[in-house]
Amino acid sequence: MDISEFSYVWTTQKRDFVLVKSEYGYAIVNKRDQTMLCISDDETDAAVVEKMLEEGCSVYEDILDAYSDV
Repeated sequence: MDISEFSYVWTTQKRDFVLVKSEYGYAIVNKRDQTMLCISDDETDAAVVEKMLEEGCSVYEDILDAYSDV
């Protein structure tokens, strides 16, 4: 599976894109813009989240904590 089109979330924009953990899994959030990245394909979404975790992207338990950490 090629997820290279999303590589900016764990490379060039890694400071802005974070993961927010919930009871439903992880949301990919741009904490600076206060937006979410929605990937319609579940397998692609899971692969991007996995790659973000591997690359050490920040993980928050609360979205408000992510938004306030800009």
